[in-house]
Amino acid sequence: MKQIESGWMRRLTVPVALLAAGLAGPVWAAEVEGQLNFADRVALSTPVAGVVESVPVRAGERVEAGALLLALDATPFDQRHRMVAAQIEGLSLAADEAALDAERVQALYDRTVGSDSERALAVIAREQAEGERDRVRAQAALRAWERDQARLEAPFDAQILSVDAAVGEVVSPQLTPPTLIEIARADQLLATARVSADELGSLALGDEITVAQGGERRTGTVDAIRVRSDGEGPVQYELAVRVERGDGWRAGQSVSLELPDD
Repeated sequence: MKQIESGWMRRLTVPVALLAAGLAGPVWAAEVEGQLNFADRVALSTPVAGVVESVPVRAGERVEAGALLLALDATPFDQRHRMVAAQIEGLSLAADEAALDAERVQALYDRTVGSDSERALAVIAREQAEGERDRVRAQAALRAWERDQARLEAPFDAQILSVDAAVGEVVSPQLTPPTLIEIARADQLLATARVSADELGSLALGDEITVAQGGERRTGTVDAIRVRSDGEGPVQYELAVRVERGDGWRAGQSVSLELPDD
């Protein structure tokens, strides 16, 4: 077996004697040392402005998907929605009446009793009434969306990494949305390691790799292969393997990734 020079610590996982005798296939040839990192790290903020009313989570806490992370004071959002919604019924009645009037004028026109100008005015009035009704309906839908966006909920089972908001704080995302909550997946981690092109071999996205930590071994899936090069020296790759979190597994711990032998 060719020895690969690398800055990463490697060791044979299949006895050389067995390989030489052909008694064991070289399924896993060597290991590289890596590190556990957070998976799907996300910075969350609200797309609407408001005053923080509650922050029911703390850094280090684990929450389920859909759990409330932060809520803005809902009062202005509710009131703006109600103001617009209150106009819809009246505008709907006006649009219905304008439509009936246009039908009456059209009937008279068909009997050669009404004039072209009367029919045109009735059609214009109907279109204006329906347009105003639809405009306010769209505005009500927008206000309802803004009300929903005043709440931050966990998009997946997550671990809270940081909480950068407090009750009473004013949130104004018009220029640069502030990070209010930072989360990562609670049930998965990324095991990452720097490898050379020779070490990477024919590994591809979706391939399975065994990750070992503290005497426990788990099978993960290749999630990303990133090129890491500063323009000088040999090109290296950052191999990221998504693995289910085991008991006692934490971001920052050292792990070993078992690489296949091509």
